Amino acid sequence: MSYSATISLRRPAQKNGLNTLRLQVIINRKVVPIPLKVAWPEALFDEEAGKCLASLPKNKQEASYKELLQRTEAAVGGPLEKQASDINLILGKARGKANDIFVKYRLQDDLVLTVDEFLRQYNSGASNTDFLTYMEARIAERFRRGQISENTRKGHTSTLRKLREFAGTLPFSSLTHKFSGDFDAWLKKRHKSCLNTRSGRHRNVKAYLELARRDKITFEDPYQYFVNSTVQGQWRALTPAELGLLEDYYAQTKPGTTHRRMLQKFLFSCESGLRLGDLKAAGQAKFTDRVMQLKPHKTYRYDEKDLLLPLTRKAMRYLEDSQRENDIEGFFLYTDQYTNRQLQAIGGLLGIETKIHHHIGRETFATNFIRRGGKVEVLQKLLGHKKLSMTMKYVHVDEQMKQDEINRIDLLDACG
Repeated sequence: MSYSATISLRRPAQKNGLNTLRLQVIINRKVVPIPLKVAWPEALFDEEAGKCLASLPKNKQEASYKELLQRTEAAVGGPLEKQASDINLILGKARGKANDIFVKYRLQDDLVLTVDEFLRQYNSGASNTDFLTYMEARIAERFRRGQISENTRKGHTSTLRKLREFAGTLPFSSLTHKFSGDFDAWLKKRHKSCLNTRSGRHRNVKAYLELARRDKITFEDPYQYFVNSTVQGQWRALTPAELGLLEDYYAQTKPGTTHRRMLQKFLFSCESGLRLGDLKAAGQAKFTDRVMQLKPHKTYRYDEKDLLLPLTRKAMRYLEDSQRENDIEGFFLYTDQYTNRQLQAIGGLLGIETKIHHHIGRETFATNFIRRGGKVEVLQKLLGHKKLSMTMKYVHVDEQMKQDEINRIDLLDACG
């Protein structure tokens, strides 16, 4: 494996007499020119040293030398000595950045540096010394590449702000097993963050630590002895009676009204278990009979497979009502905040005790699926979860479900 990085001029010169400068990288005989967005005249550039000159030795000064200096000063917009010094700093930084990547790969025989990998690391701006600088650069890079959504970017950036408030800077060398516990205690004391909020912060940090590890940055695992716990969320599924009240109210609403449009999307979620992000993109899904085919919004970056979701007849009716009444492919969309306020207003109007929120449609579907005898491993696939433990967080066993199971056991005992 052979690598090199030099500064070169691009020829011919521009109309102003300046040549653009670039970093010329060679990786296994493949040349990769990287523009540096700076320019300098060829006559005042030492190509062997890769640096800009503010003047030439007397033995190299031609008759037009003074004119060259005046023209160059006008083109670069300032004194040549200062401009040359500033541009040389940029050139040195670019060359140093490339060499840092080369050194990392030369020191580890098991790593193979490709042009694509070099460009990814070079353009990311990620730091190999400070974790917070690294995390900031990687968030921006992942969002730019479409690897994370806008909402995910906001969440990760929020965690980054909390880390900066907590530590200011966070060199990789300072990461020890104490960090996770200290950060958790600080979140709890300073921001009164609940257990689930703190757990989300830790998941974000661990995601970027894993990326750093893949980038071959060496550090102690700060989460080696830390247990990232969660508790079941506050949202509760609608009871069968409450769901029935909503269905009856929906049947009485007039097409085109706000409440009817909102309930079409919400009740569809109660009958399908679809995530909010996927509900918003329902118009892009394909349908074969009553099977919905879509690329899951939350997991498309990790799994290229489409989700095939069989739908109940009731779910299909809500979707077909929306399509026919609103003349759209999916559901009529309001802002999440306005939707939640209106759903809670509907709940208050109907005397529903459960606090209605767009997220509980998914929990209602999961709970009713189990209530009706559905298999939990099938529910896992319908909800698109990789882990069964995540599926169980959506299932809420209420008092009636417990009593029904006890009654079933009594019936079996009586028959036996």
